[in-house]
Amino acid sequence: MKRLTLRTRLTLANAAILSSLLAVMAFGYYRVFARQMDADATVELAELTRGVRGYLRFEGDRATLAYDRRDPGEAAFVQDAARYLQIYDVGTGRLVEQSEALAPLGVGFAPGEVRAFAANPADFDLRTARRAIRFSNSVVAPDEGPTTYLVQVGVPLDARDAALRHVLRLFSWSLPAGLVVLVGIGRWMAGRALTPIARFAGVAREIGVDSLDRRIPVAGSGDELDELADAFNTLLARLERAVDDMRQFSAAMAHEIRTPLAALRAELETSLRGVRAGGDPLDRVASQLEEVDKLTRLVGQLLTLARAEAGELAVVAEPVALRALAQSVVDALEPVAQSKDVALSCEPADAIEIAGDPGWLERLLINLVDNAIRFTPPGGSVRVAVFRDGGAPSVAVRDTGAGIPSDVLPKIFDRFWAGPVRTSGHDGAGLGLSLVKWIVEQHAATLAVVSHPGRGSVFTVRFRRELDARGPQAQA
Repeated sequence: MKRLTLRTRLTLANAAILSSLLAVMAFGYYRVFARQMDADATVELAELTRGVRGYLRFEGDRATLAYDRRDPGEAAFVQDAARYLQIYDVGTGRLVEQSEALAPLGVGFAPGEVRAFAANPADFDLRTARRAIRFSNSVVAPDEGPTTYLVQVGVPLDARDAALRHVLRLFSWSLPAGLVVLVGIGRWMAGRALTPIARFAGVAREIGVDSLDRRIPVAGSGDELDELADAFNTLLARLERAVDDMRQFSAAMAHEIRTPLAALRAELETSLRGVRAGGDPLDRVASQLEEVDKLTRLVGQLLTLARAEAGELAVVAEPVALRALAQSVVDALEPVAQSKDVALSCEPADAIEIAGDPGWLERLLINLVDNAIRFTPPGGSVRVAVFRDGGAPSVAVRDTGAGIPSDVLPKIFDRFWAGPVRTSGHDGAGLGLSLVKWIVEQHAATLAVVSHPGRGSVFTVRFRRELDARGPQAQA
């Protein structure tokens, strides 16, 4: 079964809501109108009853209406008020007087009914075969005699019933017609409302990997459609950055792997020629193993960084002595610094403990110190300092190397970014500082870099708080 379109569903929903609303409004209007018509009939009946009683006179067993027949207005009022009039003797139930308009309708009551009306003189409706009449009951006891009379004055309800029927007929055709018109307007409005979304979909279908710089036009009205367009444009921007990162990653990865593979192939070819010439292949094998080690380190660094960014590597919180950690890293990398004629030292410091992961913090310092050694020329120096910066425990790695230009400082923590490395002939894959950044973020620390080209760089890691003598404190 084919699913209904959003436009159709919106139209049907609007039609259901509007039809329910119209039905409730029509029912309410009809009830209010009917009550008002009924109240008007009751008020008219009360006025006619007062008029009849004002002109009613009893003479013996007869009842007459005493009015000035020379006054047309008074005569018309009395005749209209007495059009539906009948008078009963309450004691006997005998009909004393009945107007000419009531006689053909066959309106009459038994003595018991007359006495019941006299006991409870309330208005009532009577519907005959020809018309409906509302009667009032009033008991009159003339001063001239002991007889009590029941006076019934009626007012026809034909006008009220006709008006109600007219309203029902009006609703019977106007409501369906109005609903059809409203459904048409609702479908048109739904189409207008969905037009921008359809335009968004059309633009989205045209956007490919090679055209991620395109954006959805924003009307500038600040409504929900603009919010949708802004959200989609933000998504496109993130996707564009992700694709650019993938392209850079692919290019850098191809470059990093191609270089040691080419070197390994050259070494293998040279070894093959050496074996054929009867030479000793051990030196060649050692060089080949060095290239294999480079590939292994590259793949290992890439896998570690990928797992770290995917949240697969745990970071524990244990007491870590920064001074001891810095000294152990300096001792481990001392042979590397000596081979490059770089002075590596750890400045004296107070005992400072923080809550962190010892293994990851060691990796952080090793990467920072190793970078400093590689970019420091012979005769230079690298110093590791542990200190308190405004009460916050900090570690700084200072070198007297080549420095980093200010325009590339924001890029040094990107994966595979190693511009100065490749241009200066230093070995490196551009992954070490990316891992440093991740470790710093996992420890809720901050990393600041100050560099002056030609004079060196300072990498400072500032942790949020120090452990007291009672043990680890929760990271704030």
